[in-house]
Amino acid sequence: MPIFRYKAIRVRQTDSGDWLVLFAASAVEIDIWSGVPQKKTIGTQETTGFQREENRKRIKEISSFYQNEQNIIQNPLLCALRKLDSEKIKFEPNNNQDNDDAFIQHGYLTITTEQLEELSLLELLKKVKVDLECRLPELAQRKPSDNLIQQLKQRAEIGSFSEEFEDEMNEEQDVEISDTDENMEISLTDESHILDFWEEIAAYVTVLEEIKDNFDDDNFLNYSKKSLISFLHPIVVVDGQHRLRAAVKSAKEIVKKEDKYKEKIEEILFNQDIDPNEVQQQIETEAARKLPVSLLMNNDPAEQVFQFVVVNQKATPIKPALLGTIISTSLSNEELERVSDRLENAGIKLEESRAVTFLARYPDSPFYGLVERGLNSDQKDNLKWNVLASIVKIFRDLKGGKLFHESVDYADKWKRTCLDSSNLVQEWQAQEFNNAYEYWRALDGCWREVFISFWTIIRDQLADRDNDEAWHYWGNPKQSNIFNKTSLTILAADFFQYLCERRVGIDEVSQIQHHVDQWLEGVNRDYFNRDWNLHGVKKDVPGIRKQWSKLWVEYRKDPKQLPRSNQYRVPLN
Repeated sequence: MPIFRYKAIRVRQTDSGDWLVLFAASAVEIDIWSGVPQKKTIGTQETTGFQREENRKRIKEISSFYQNEQNIIQNPLLCALRKLDSEKIKFEPNNNQDNDDAFIQHGYLTITTEQLEELSLLELLKKVKVDLECRLPELAQRKPSDNLIQQLKQRAEIGSFSEEFEDEMNEEQDVEISDTDENMEISLTDESHILDFWEEIAAYVTVLEEIKDNFDDDNFLNYSKKSLISFLHPIVVVDGQHRLRAAVKSAKEIVKKEDKYKEKIEEILFNQDIDPNEVQQQIETEAARKLPVSLLMNNDPAEQVFQFVVVNQKATPIKPALLGTIISTSLSNEELERVSDRLENAGIKLEESRAVTFLARYPDSPFYGLVERGLNSDQKDNLKWNVLASIVKIFRDLKGGKLFHESVDYADKWKRTCLDSSNLVQEWQAQEFNNAYEYWRALDGCWREVFISFWTIIRDQLADRDNDEAWHYWGNPKQSNIFNKTSLTILAADFFQYLCERRVGIDEVSQIQHHVDQWLEGVNRDYFNRDWNLHGVKKDVPGIRKQWSKLWVEYRKDPKQLPRSNQYRVPLN
């Protein structure tokens, strides 16, 4: 196993704080023993990483900056431990100093790495699987669904591993796949992102176990050794991946173009019996910048996500969609609980992020797969994250339910006049909440089922899920007359206006269908399925919002005749 040793200083900022080890190392060496756990989609599932995906333009810019040896970036790479393993990561204080100092010690940091590149894809998958099971121990008792395993086998049939395996595939194609397979019954909780990622990894392990005697590639379907190794290095890069990647890129370019390095490589190859790749890495290590590193001696994923989010929000803010995705889908509930208060105190809207993420990922949500997540795999025409967040706020917080041409917040009015009398929240005392409103707006509170039920009915009655060219298509906010911030807000606010006018609460979720039917009585279901002549018109501007709001409410209250199509492009002052 390769061993790296560095002079270092160990610092503790408070009596109860973790040690920080400060040192410097060649960028190429750092790249060998560290991994960058990125939040991205591999296969059909998102990883449990939290770093942004690489920005090649940014790497190129920093690499160019590094070409001038006088240019210096002072910020250290922020790193942490993947596991608490004193054998692999060890700080040894100097013997010739007073190590009674409780806060500062000099010494050496030793990093021992495993040669992960030499492991098979199956072995790497098993290691990732075990890591996930350490975070959620109950996963160790599960088995991946037969349905998913069967799907992977059918996809793998495209590549011929052996005639024997192909015959097996053909036989298994005749097996009926049941959607009710017990192993598919993974309950959707706030931890479903880890469950889903684990299940896909476990399914890949099962399939590769069956064909391991005939398979020795570095890639299998969507997974590669390279994509997995970043999750298995002993040290995690919490912040600074672009600086690191740029320094490695710069070193490669310097070695390639400078004669002194070319001559060194030729001399070593001529005089010594060494693998050319090893020589290349040795010279690149020598040429690479020595980057400062701040290593937090803590392996808690919750702490790592906290550090990443807070550091980046104070420097280059993460876009709301990716921020919400990272903090909601990188940790288990137990891990998130450990840093939830600190995230909230740092100005991160944790509860909002978790609520929106659930609705964007839950298969039974009418917004499933239709909301941007900040990932490169996002569909181009998804609903903006902050748009869904604003719609969620109307239902969860019962705030913001204003029709654009009025000033009354009907969601807030319904909360004040009807919420307490709703049977749906009568269990608030038994569930040990302070009041009915707290019970309603809990992360998994009543609001969520009401939200899903309401918007599912709206989608099914007023929109089209399948025809992406229809004017009332449930998707593509730029084109759709209904699936956009303005129309969704109007529908939500007007529904609460209707409930307020009737002075009715919600006794059970099944009542939503009845309330919507009464609310939309007489309304033409093709209201949104017309060409509103909006070419060149921005939907989310005050005058247009007011006009759409007024036209909808007046029509809904007296649905005698649809508004003229050309009225929607005329702003209301």
